[in-house]
Amino acid sequence: MLSSFMLAAEPQQQFETAVAAYQQGDYHKAAQIWQALALEGNTKAQFELAKLYSMGQGVEQDALQAAYWLEQAASNSTDFAESFRAQQDIASGLQQHKSQQAGVVAEALPAAVPDTSTVKTADAVSSAAADSAVAQASAKPTAAKPPELAVLALTEANFDIGMRAFQRQRYDEAYSHWYPLAQAGEVDAQFNLAAMYANGYGIQTDDTEAAHWFSQAAEQGMAQAQYQLAVAHANGKGLAQDDALAVYWYRKAAEQQYVLAQYNLGFMYANGRGVTQDDASALLWYERAAAQGDVDAQYIVAERYQSGRGAPADINQAIGWYQRALEQGHARAGYQLAHYYLRGQGVAKNESRAFDLFSRAASQGLIEAQRELGISYSIGRGVRNNDSKAVAALEAACNGRDATACYYLAVHLSEGRGVKTDEARAALLFEQAAEAGDMEAQFRLGVLLSQGDSGVVDEAAAFDWFKRAAAQGHAEAQYLTALRLANGTGTEQNDAEAVKWYQRAAEQGVVFAQYNLGFMYGAGRGVAQDDEKALYWYSKVAATGDADAQFNLGLRYETGKGVRQDDKQAVKWYQKAADQGHQRALAYLGYMYEKGYGVSMDERKAFDLYQQSLSARVPRALTALGLFYKNGRQVKADDKKAAELFLQAAEQGYANAQYNLGWMYEYGRGVSKDLAKARDWYQRAAEQSEPLAQAQLSRLLNP
Repeated sequence: MLSSFMLAAEPQQQFETAVAAYQQGDYHKAAQIWQALALEGNTKAQFELAKLYSMGQGVEQDALQAAYWLEQAASNSTDFAESFRAQQDIASGLQQHKSQQAGVVAEALPAAVPDTSTVKTADAVSSAAADSAVAQASAKPTAAKPPELAVLALTEANFDIGMRAFQRQRYDEAYSHWYPLAQAGEVDAQFNLAAMYANGYGIQTDDTEAAHWFSQAAEQGMAQAQYQLAVAHANGKGLAQDDALAVYWYRKAAEQQYVLAQYNLGFMYANGRGVTQDDASALLWYERAAAQGDVDAQYIVAERYQSGRGAPADINQAIGWYQRALEQGHARAGYQLAHYYLRGQGVAKNESRAFDLFSRAASQGLIEAQRELGISYSIGRGVRNNDSKAVAALEAACNGRDATACYYLAVHLSEGRGVKTDEARAALLFEQAAEAGDMEAQFRLGVLLSQGDSGVVDEAAAFDWFKRAAAQGHAEAQYLTALRLANGTGTEQNDAEAVKWYQRAAEQGVVFAQYNLGFMYGAGRGVAQDDEKALYWYSKVAATGDADAQFNLGLRYETGKGVRQDDKQAVKWYQKAADQGHQRALAYLGYMYEKGYGVSMDERKAFDLYQQSLSARVPRALTALGLFYKNGRQVKADDKKAAELFLQAAEQGYANAQYNLGWMYEYGRGVSKDLAKARDWYQRAAEQSEPLAQAQLSRLLNP
């Protein structure tokens, strides 16, 4: 078999040697070096190898191998731009290759193709009869051409001598030994001859001849040849592109435990290429490759058990496969395991273990892990808080275009944690993360713009960012979006839209949103007036201990608005709010004690509660307290004090206070006697249908 050779130089020197070979057109040598480095985990070499497989330079063009190595590199790269450029290079090279070829050449598969097809139940093409039908339907490669170089007689040909010649790059000599052996049916010679035609070793590259000899070896049962023939069918290289035949030969090789064929067969089922899309069959073949130690297959199997694709979700299976991939150094497997430990899902919660796994994946250059490492240092999750280390990790992830990392870095910059405060850069990073779709950054940017922390107040822009975060489900942003719509701040006033966003925030438990939603239903703003729904939301807020909601609930029980009137329930909720120092609740509770509604009458307690509520200037309490002073109940009579209290309530339009103030002016109690003012206050009270004021006014006007 043909083989690659490891050079004795350092990796960087090897890489540079490969670059030089590539620039000189020696793609085969470059491929050999990059292949060896790629297998050792060298990310740059993996990118370059992916390009070679995509363009068929120095190796046989193989879209699945290109996808494999691109995914390997992308999962380990710390340089987003490098990954993006590599993909662009591949796409550009393919386009150029297609334009130069008359035949159809399949484009390289993306590094991680999502399985978006609808899952359908279908029989897998696996029976001997089905295989036979596919094989008979295939167009056999053309017969072998006459030898292009001098060849030996069969009796003189020797496979091992040919191999030694090949290793010394004496390709014509290797060809002279292998060609007659291949013609005679020796499978290893057929395979190596195919490789020479595929890669242009000593002869002109000829995909058709390569396909012919791969086919000859494949028909004899060589798994590696079957795999290569499948790749040729999948890519349409040397013969017609045919996914069904690719599946046929992948299966032949896979059934011989050829791990790459098993992986690729799983890929074909996962994506419905050459066979009906079937997640169960995809999982079966991926799992067989995983069992043989293919680290990428192990990761894919773990993902599928995690999401329940191809089999019922099984957290233990997922964790097991992630663990096996981690043992081979798969960065993303460690990252996924860290989240299980962070949540305590399927394993005992262990933030310290999660931190260790994030740290390991971050050291391998995984951007998401760098972000989580930074967050861990920032909030002391599984490790002692260290703001400077948090900033370093977040900076690395932000440079890799991770929006969430940029958000957390901006928080540190704005608060001066682990780094010198830099509001300008913080604002830029918040905006960068917000533009990338990070909802926390969108919310924070809205706050900055609404408060002027960014250097300027821009309510319209603030509303836009709040709404974008709200659309992603940010509860507090939903509340602030609703509040601005209700008040017309930064946008047109729109009660109906406000109700919609209050509803969403309320359902996520935002107390202010629940309270305001109760208000909107109670007032009929943006929605049909509905006391029962208002009561429902006030009750939810009251149950959280919110004093305003407790007071409103008490008021509804006292008045019977939206609920059956119940003085005892009114007293209960007034008391809960009063215990938190709610001034209006103190005033209303005082009234209940004064009248004996829902509680035993207690004028002394009522007086004390009224006194405690004075700063709220509740008209009912002011008037009642004025009467206490006027009549000398629970306190020494003081007409002047009484008149002052009546005036405070009267100026707020409270009819009973207006009547009492008029009476004080009529009789000169606590104020100078003034019939004109008396008539004026009686008039105001009478217009509100105060019966005593109407009687007094009638008497004054009709002496």
